Amino acid sequence: MENDVRVTTLTATVLVCGLLAAGCSSDDPAEVAPEPDVAPVTADVPPSEPDVPAAEPDTGPPPPAPPVLPAAGDLLIEELYYSGALPYGGADHYFSDQFVELVNASEQPLDLSGVMIADVYGTAGAINPGTKPDSYRHSHPDEVVLESVWRLPAGVRLEPGYRLVIAHDGTNHQPFSTIDLSGAAFEAYVAQSGKDDDHPTVANLESVVYNGGYDWLVPVFGPSIVILAAETTLGSEPGPWGDLPTAPVTSVLDAIETVMDADSGAFKRLPDSVDTGFAWVSGPYVGESLHRRRVDGAWQDTNDSGADFEVGAPQPGLVVEGEGVFGDPYLEVGTGHTTFAPLEDGGPIELVAGPQGGWHIDATLRLGGFGPDGVKVKYEAFDEQAQPISFVTHASLSTASVLEDGEGWIRVGDRVVLDIASPSEVVGTTATVRATATLGDQQWSAERVVTVVDEE
Repeated sequence: MENDVRVTTLTATVLVCGLLAAGCSSDDPAEVAPEPDVAPVTADVPPSEPDVPAAEPDTGPPPPAPPVLPAAGDLLIEELYYSGALPYGGADHYFSDQFVELVNASEQPLDLSGVMIADVYGTAGAINPGTKPDSYRHSHPDEVVLESVWRLPAGVRLEPGYRLVIAHDGTNHQPFSTIDLSGAAFEAYVAQSGKDDDHPTVANLESVVYNGGYDWLVPVFGPSIVILAAETTLGSEPGPWGDLPTAPVTSVLDAIETVMDADSGAFKRLPDSVDTGFAWVSGPYVGESLHRRRVDGAWQDTNDSGADFEVGAPQPGLVVEGEGVFGDPYLEVGTGHTTFAPLEDGGPIELVAGPQGGWHIDATLRLGGFGPDGVKVKYEAFDEQAQPISFVTHASLSTASVLEDGEGWIRVGDRVVLDIASPSEVVGTTATVRATATLGDQQWSAERVVTVVDEE
């Protein structure tokens, strides 16, 4: 099984070594009594014990190996998911589930402090009639011309073989998508737009240069992504709508080149010194991802995206082992978007129009006494006749995807998407919101009867 992501904060480790006591001898040797006059002994005598060296003091486990700055080939793009989800849940064009997954392909821990991730400027293909290639790959062969640039904060350490997930939005994207990114390592939060959500369980990347809308959407037709060394000095190049950041090709640690389809090679963005080929999926909103190939257990890295990547289902490396039951289990259903708001039976719950389609109600949980690692949650809603009125939403919990709440946890960011054609079908009616938590062969359930309102 591949390792899950392990990201830690760098700390200075001080090893305190114990001192061995030194032996002492007198300057004046003591008088030695003469040996008595005895007959030799011929009985069997066990051999003398060999000298035993003094035991070293127990100083605990050795300190962790110091991390090193990644060189080209050490930190690789293991998966890129950009296509967006298949239409479901009332959303025909859902793209907020995009993510990039990095892997430490070296044999030593890496210091990722200040490492940057960026999308490359240029159209992915002839998306509209008459669209022509507009990248800078031929006019700027010694640099990559970028759109937006993000940076990992100081103190990020990635162990050998471990992976790090960077999310478009660090939340649960079900049921619109199959993906739950509430346990990702980082998300691209666009604070200046005033419209992006800052999801509380996922840390933010640092924005270096931003050229985009309210959220960092990379092209669903095919982006090109580069990972840049921390010490990279960015330049600037005039673009069609303003200055674009640039980086020398020598600063690229890894890259992936994707375009719209097999016939869109003319729309390549990266110079051949960075990537000689290109990859693609079957189209936008198909729920397909690009995975780096494994050859004899190692990640393939030939700097040819067409050879190095293959198409598959998106699988962010966020799987964790279950923790089991350790106390009196409890589960409570609430509402709220980024915080837990209690619900009373018969009380109101707001109907929300999804930004990419559909209508939902925000669901939150309080839980404790079991998990959270390995807990699977299923959300459903039922009408007054106990008939289902929602799509089923699934969530996978881990310590990284919940908030601490005393000795328990709070889960936020889940949506119960209603299977309705119009809000008038449910506004003013009562519904039962149910959550079922499963851990191994054990299961717990909680529900609330609520009144659906549309006040905002």
